[in-house]
Amino acid sequence: MGQRGVGVTIIFDLRPAERIVIDTAQLDELFRRLGDRGAETFVMEAVEAISDLLAEVDGFVRTGNLAAIAPRAQQVSRISAEVGLTSLARVARDMGITATRGDMVAYRAVWERLVRIGDRSLAQVWELPGLSI
Repeated sequence: MGQRGVGVTIIFDLRPAERIVIDTAQLDELFRRLGDRGAETFVMEAVEAISDLLAEVDGFVRTGNLAAIAPRAQQVSRISAEVGLTSLARVARDMGITATRGDMVAYRAVWERLVRIGDRSLAQVWELPGLSI
């Protein structure tokens, strides 16, 4: 009679950890140029614009319209850079590149990364001194 092996399942919980870069000099410049209230309003409007653009992108993916993603990704990147969300700007740029190439596997990976970095970037920017939104 042979030995019966005992099956062992090992489960790993992998959580990507990415560094979030916020250009505080860019935010300081906004506050200097626009004042506290003006800078807060500008940042809030930027966040709303980014959210709206990403909702559009999500709709384009659902309908298979990858060609429309790159221009929106470029807008997300530009707006993010304007408010110092450097990491988010870079990942949005990457999202546009993968969409332009039509590489859905890479696109989905970058999209997930964008969601993670976006959430963390926004949480960190609200915690910065001077922002009371």
